[in-house]
Amino acid sequence: RMLVVASGKGGVGKSNLCANLAVAMGQSGARVLLLDADFSQANLDLLLGVHPRYDLQHVLAGERTLEEILVEGPGDVRLIPAASDVPELAELDDYRRECLLRGIGTLDGKADLIIADTASGVTRDVLALCLAADDVIVMTTPEMPAFADAYGLIKVLSAQGIRQAPHLLVSQATSAEEAEETAHRIRLVARRFLHLELQSLGAIPEDPAIPRAVRRQEPVVIAFPQSPAAVAYRALAARLWTPVPPVPPAEESHPERLLAS
Repeated sequence: RMLVVASGKGGVGKSNLCANLAVAMGQSGARVLLLDADFSQANLDLLLGVHPRYDLQHVLAGERTLEEILVEGPGDVRLIPAASDVPELAELDDYRRECLLRGIGTLDGKADLIIADTASGVTRDVLALCLAADDVIVMTTPEMPAFADAYGLIKVLSAQGIRQAPHLLVSQATSAEEAEETAHRIRLVARRFLHLELQSLGAIPEDPAIPRAVRRQEPVVIAFPQSPAAVAYRALAARLWTPVPPVPPAEESHPERLLAS
């Protein structure tokens, strides 16, 4: 299954969420494939502290396959790295985008789930990934510009016919009450004007441990595992992925549940 993380505005913490969520799930036994889908401004390799030799630029040029560019990261996470500072990859044409999505689909058997970190805003690449996903998380902060842009993204996804209503996550909240109020306002507006029932996934608190971990090029769940942000990331990971015990060969097997209630 594919979980896509998106936002209407930059700087809300998408990449940190994806990196830490993937590592926390990996630590609990999930086989996670992490896709850096900010194709021209990649940074997941920096957050994970890995150094890819090849990236999606080489795949799209026909020089490497997706399997050849996979990089082993912490917590049994494998990264599909993207390029950095490559303007021509800022928005793919329809053919290359379709080829990439099909290629990622062939890797499904090698992972329990795929987590994709998208670019900020409403681009064709972001919309294509969201529409192809099984679940979408839209992130926002309590700040009004981020709030407005998050609602704008949700509105466009609704108009494009997304499979199910996106999930909402508030980051950089100074208190649980502030995060809850932000989520409530967006859910209320979406219900009234879009007829969508958004599920809130809670919040990631504002935490100085996050920028400290970024400077160390480590996920905060590894660098500062007892920090408030690390605790929140692990709690969210436990909510999103629940391991299913093995079943006898004679019985039908069931995949791990994503976004388990």
